[in-house]
Amino acid sequence: MKDISGSAVRMAAVFATLLVFAATAGAAVEITAVDFKNEPGASTIEITGDGLVTFEKQENPDDKQIVIELKDAKLAGGVDRKLDTSSFDSKVSLVSPYQVDGTENTARVVIQLKDMVSADASIEGNTIKVVIPNAGAAAAPPPPPPPAQTEDQAAAPEQTPPAAPPAAPAPSVEAKTNLDTFTETKENKQFSGRPVTIQVKDADVQDVLRLIGEASGFNIVVGEEVKGKITLALVDVPWDQALDVILHTKQLAAERKNNVLRVVTLQGLTKEKQDELQAKQATEASAPRITRVFPVSYAKPSELKTILSQFGKTGSNDVMGQKSQSVIQVDERTNSIIVMDIPENIERMRKMIELLDTQTPQVMIEAKIIEATEGFSRAIGGSIGFGNAELNKTNFIASLGGANPIDALIGTPGVFADGNAVSTAAQGAGGTFGLSPKLSFLPGIQRLNALLSIGESENRVKIVSSPKTVVLNKGSATIVQGTPVLVPGTTFIEGVGQVPTTSVMSANLSMTVKPTVTNDGSILLDLNVSRDIPVPLSGGSSGIGSRNMNTTVVVESGSTLMIGGIYTTTSTSTSSGFPFLRKIPIIGWLFGKESENNDRSELFIIISPRILNEKEAGITAG
Repeated sequence: MKDISGSAVRMAAVFATLLVFAATAGAAVEITAVDFKNEPGASTIEITGDGLVTFEKQENPDDKQIVIELKDAKLAGGVDRKLDTSSFDSKVSLVSPYQVDGTENTARVVIQLKDMVSADASIEGNTIKVVIPNAGAAAAPPPPPPPAQTEDQAAAPEQTPPAAPPAAPAPSVEAKTNLDTFTETKENKQFSGRPVTIQVKDADVQDVLRLIGEASGFNIVVGEEVKGKITLALVDVPWDQALDVILHTKQLAAERKNNVLRVVTLQGLTKEKQDELQAKQATEASAPRITRVFPVSYAKPSELKTILSQFGKTGSNDVMGQKSQSVIQVDERTNSIIVMDIPENIERMRKMIELLDTQTPQVMIEAKIIEATEGFSRAIGGSIGFGNAELNKTNFIASLGGANPIDALIGTPGVFADGNAVSTAAQGAGGTFGLSPKLSFLPGIQRLNALLSIGESENRVKIVSSPKTVVLNKGSATIVQGTPVLVPGTTFIEGVGQVPTTSVMSANLSMTVKPTVTNDGSILLDLNVSRDIPVPLSGGSSGIGSRNMNTTVVVESGSTLMIGGIYTTTSTSTSSGFPFLRKIPIIGWLFGKESENNDRSELFIIISPRILNEKEAGITAG
């Protein structure tokens, strides 16, 4: 009996132990604390429960999130609060613990990162430790090795985070968050959030918005007036598109406040904005007016007044029974603007005057008009004549016009009285050669007269004209240089008829320019360049030849641009004399005349603009 009783007692103890173990295994672990600790080398999130906690770690690089899913766990009261860690020098910006709806005893801790990095998760007793390295943070110096360091420990490499630029501590300079993405996609309708699946029927709209907030990872606040049911069947839809659909379906509006998205009814938000506007207008209407005098240096005060009137409360605005009025006056004597308004508008106008009252760009335009002319002419010709021995008899051959081939070439009697007369009769410039031998040894021939003229000329002319002027931006400037020219003409006198007259006209070198300075430092030029030259006419009179160019070009400040040119060439060849005989080599020159003329002219127009006060005028060079 004693043995049976001892065995029964032992079996009862084992059975009781199994019952306790089964009861403990079936109960959910209560998560009592979620803490954040930041150190120079790494940040640690500690999840502590009242028993052994099992978990799964998921990393979502697209959303820069690390999700710790806790199995058979429930969050204790107050543990589901969110930890905003964005102000720390850490990769972690937000820690969000919550109980998963629709599942039994499952909790999650979502760790939102500034930049995606890998994390190590381990269990120490009843605590899960998630260690996230702070790349770029100043690492603490490693402690000195203990005296009893083993050989394996000495061979192990030192676990030091890789060097990187310091992370931005303030949220204003962080990388783009999901809330930034939603704000942008709400405008351009190009959704790029992580796909989510939501299939609910007659679900409370606040619960659906909370689900989307958990999927997106940012803070969302729903107004009390947001009520109603909604049915959704969305499969693999970007979370930002799902949120946009819900807002339009339920006539809701979303307003961003820093890192929080507030969802209210569209009607409520409209009324709220109207109330804010009325309150602001009432504040402005009751605010004291101050008077400021702004001296103007470069701008025209009358033009500034027109612009500034758009930034103040010009005229009367009836707000809650009160009148608001801005006064802007111009004092021409001191070149100042006098403004009476509330301090907010006064400050806005002051900034506008500082931006607009700058030096007007001044542009120096230099043009070069280069003219080059080359001319070449050559002439060769001659005459020959001989006759019988008796005077005043028929000549055999006489190619010398008006000459008596029997007379001597030079002298009296003779064709020419002296050598000067021979030079006057020379055909073209150059040398003149005469020959008048007696040929009495030939029967019936008394004398031979021969005259040969050869001339050649060459000329080169180069003219460089360089008008230069300085003009303000969008102003117009003209520079002119004239040369008087006597030009013939006619006039009608009653009773007499047409009477020849002469008048003095001007052959001008002129340049008219209107520059427009662009913001990148280039210059748009509306340009007219003219070069008139005197031209000899028949009868010893003169005329005016005009060369003009009118164009619009864009030139960088300080650059040189050839904007036009004219190239002209003229070639003339003339041959005359006795048929057939003038074509005999060498001898043919005594029976004819040959001349050749070649003329070539070139005209180039070059422009060089430059802004003189780029820095003072606030011009940014391109």
